[in-house]
Amino acid sequence: MMLGKDVELIDGEPIAYIRSICALVLSDMHLGFESYNAGKGILVPKVNLRSIKKIVEKALEGRSVSKIIITGDIKNDFSTVEIEEIKEIEEFAAFAESKGLEVVLVKGNHDNFIDKYKNRLGIKIHGRSFQEGGYLFFHGDTVPAIRKGLKMMVMGHEHPAISIISGSGRKESVRCFLEGRYKGVKLLVMPAASYFAGLSSVTYGEMLSPVFRKVDVGNMRAIAFGYGRTIDFGKVSMLRLAARRAKEERL
Repeated sequence: MMLGKDVELIDGEPIAYIRSICALVLSDMHLGFESYNAGKGILVPKVNLRSIKKIVEKALEGRSVSKIIITGDIKNDFSTVEIEEIKEIEEFAAFAESKGLEVVLVKGNHDNFIDKYKNRLGIKIHGRSFQEGGYLFFHGDTVPAIRKGLKMMVMGHEHPAISIISGSGRKESVRCFLEGRYKGVKLLVMPAASYFAGLSSVTYGEMLSPVFRKVDVGNMRAIAFGYGRTIDFGKVSMLRLAARRAKEERL
């Protein structure tokens, strides 16, 4: 699915392609998630990194790509850098290098202490934002200054999803992109790429990022994906209205 002439949302996947800068964009990978939980006695299958590699490989097909831009939270642990996190980031960086890709990370709130490993990892790390070709990339836990000549702001952090209600009242959450405007500039909110990401329902919940204090969330488009397809569900306000009506009908 194309957003204008330059930005493509890869069908069925949580990844975008920006043609003019030859870049793939991912967010919220949370590498090291499985080992973090294992340390707490919670065993989950080790599939996250493998899943993300498959997403990237699909996005590379038929496209000219020179870099991967990650809008924050490449790793999972807030308080430290776990050995397994570094191993997985190294593996991802080696995978990207094997494809001829540079890895650019804009730090998120989970990426504390990662700077000291940047030479070992071989990736470029930016503090709170990174701009290229009129695109401003940031994580979303803080709001960057608006600069002149921006085409679009691209962020992560939110892990957005829509909630779909069946006739029996069963609710299913489906990851989505959000497209709208922030102070007159186009805004694209990336879904979490992590296989295990917790989701924030735009149908019911409050938005987490401070950027949404200046955004008409109801007027944003929710573009959901899954099972090889990407579908525009329209304005968030209409999804919220449909959810309220469905609730009233069940009462």
